[in-house]
Amino acid sequence: MTIRFLKKYKSSLKVVFLWLWVLLPIGGGWVVASCNDVSCPLNNTVASIYGFYASARVDGGEFVAGSAVSIQDTLTIKALGPDTVLVNRLVGKGTVNLPVSFYQDVDVLEFEFTDKQSCVGADTLWISKKNTHHFDDPSCPIHMWHTILNVRSTHHLIDTVLINNAEVNYDGLENLQIYFFTSNAADNG
Repeated sequence: MTIRFLKKYKSSLKVVFLWLWVLLPIGGGWVVASCNDVSCPLNNTVASIYGFYASARVDGGEFVAGSAVSIQDTLTIKALGPDTVLVNRLVGKGTVNLPVSFYQDVDVLEFEFTDKQSCVGADTLWISKKNTHHFDDPSCPIHMWHTILNVRSTHHLIDTVLINNAEVNYDGLENLQIYFFTSNAADNG
């Protein structure tokens, strides 16, 4: 009986379900909503940007900012703690984008250089930061933005690290400037 009933009234049932599907959300008091892509930025990757520079020292040993350089030796960057390789075998670049930990107050990075004779030199950076939840619009996902408070490093190949822009977000601005002893790690051009 049930199967014959369904076959006989199949087209009528389709019309009823179609009208219920259209009218129930409106009459029932709920509205179908969609995500508003216009309010969410397309470039929403939060990363810190590091620029590489040559250091210069005046006769008294005082630091003077030098010009931008590209790395000539092979650079591997590791996040210490989780022991993760962030950049593997970078050569010939003058900048690098690196992720930032979400909830740690200090990120520890190891910059390891390998020259053409396979000699390895390394420096460690400690980046102290404040982490802040950020959202652009209720329909967009929440991001973690960071404010760099302090940076310190060892000085085997790195001379100085300067904070150029303390705010790490998705604006694409250079955050840290790393100045190398040019005779050891980097070279112009």
